[in-house]
Amino acid sequence: MNGLSSNAILAKSRAMYGKRLTAQHYNDLLNCKSVSEVAGYLKNRTVYAPIFEGVNVTAIHRGQLELLLKKYAYRQFETLCKYELAIGQGFYKYFILRNDIDMILTCVRLLYSGNPENYLLYMPVFFDEHTKLNQSKLAKVRSIQDLFKALDGTEYKAVIAPFVEHFDATMGKLDIEAALTRYKFETLKKITEKDFKGKKAKDIIEVFAIQNDIRVIVNIYRFKKMIGGGKESLRQFILPEVSRIPAKHWNRIIEAADEKEVLASLKNTVYGKALKANDLDYFEDVAQRYLYRWFLKTLRFSTNPTVVMFCYVYLLENEIRNITHIIEGIRYGVPAADIKEMLIGAYDSSVSR
Repeated sequence: MNGLSSNAILAKSRAMYGKRLTAQHYNDLLNCKSVSEVAGYLKNRTVYAPIFEGVNVTAIHRGQLELLLKKYAYRQFETLCKYELAIGQGFYKYFILRNDIDMILTCVRLLYSGNPENYLLYMPVFFDEHTKLNQSKLAKVRSIQDLFKALDGTEYKAVIAPFVEHFDATMGKLDIEAALTRYKFETLKKITEKDFKGKKAKDIIEVFAIQNDIRVIVNIYRFKKMIGGGKESLRQFILPEVSRIPAKHWNRIIEAADEKEVLASLKNTVYGKALKANDLDYFEDVAQRYLYRWFLKTLRFSTNPTVVMFCYVYLLENEIRNITHIIEGIRYGVPAADIKEMLIGAYDSSVSR
C-alpha cells in the first residue's frame, strides 16, 4: 500500500470514528422513556438517521430497532469494503468472512432456540454481491442437515461437516462456533501474511489475537463459574498461532478448578495486570473495558492503516452494544443509573467532543 493510500485509509477510519456518539448523546438517550423515543432521538439527532428512512419510529419495537442498528453497522462495513476495493487491498474479505460466519451462527443459534423460521429477520442483503452464501436457502433451514446442504459450494460446509451427524443442541452449537471461529482467524492470518510482512503483519495479527484471547478467557471464566467443566470443548476455542498467550499458560487456564483459579492463572500472562478483578461478578465487565481501552488507544496512535480500520470496527460495535443496553434497559424498566453502569466508554473524557 503506497503512502497516499495509507493516509486515505487512516483518515477515513478516524473520520468515521469521529462521528461517534458523545456523552451528551448518551445522557439524552438515558432520559428517553420508551423504545420509540430512543428511535426518534437517533433519527433526529445522530449519525444513525439514514437507517430510519421510511420507518415509523412511533410504532417501532425493540427487535426492529436493534436490527436497524445492525443494518447501520453493515453499511459502515460496506463503506470500508468499497474503500479497500478501490485501492486494490484484500482485506475487504475480512468483512465478507465475518458476515458469512455471523449468518451461519445465527442459523445455528435459531435452531438451538427452536425458532429457525426467524432467520428472515436477521438476513442482511448488503453483502449479497460478494458472498457465496445462498440467503434464500439459509432462510429455509429447519435442521442442522438443512444447514449443511445450504452451504453447498462454500468453504464453510467442510468446516461444520464433522459436527452434523452427532449434532447436540448445546455442545453442537459450541463445536460449530469454535470451528468457524478457528477458520475465521486462521484465514485472516493467511491473508495478513500474504499481503504484509514484518512489523505490519505482526501488528495486524495482534488485533485478532487480543480479541480472540479475551473472548476465550471470558468463555472459560463463564464455564468454570456456571458448570465447572467443559475442558475439551473450551480447548478447541484456543488458537495458539493467533494468541499472545503461550500454550503452557493456556493449559493452566483450562485446567483451573474454578473461576478463581482462572484469574490466578492469568497473573503470569500479558493480560494479568489489566484483567485483575476485585469483584469476581464484574470480571466480564473488566475484560470488555480493557478491550475498549486497547482499541481506542491503538486507533489514535497506530500508523498501520489496516489496524486502525479494525479498531474503528470494534469501537463501532461497542457503541451499538451500548445503545442496545439502553434499549433493553428502557424496555424492561431498569433505572437509568443502572443502565449507565453497563455502558463501556460512553463517559470517558476522551469521548466528548
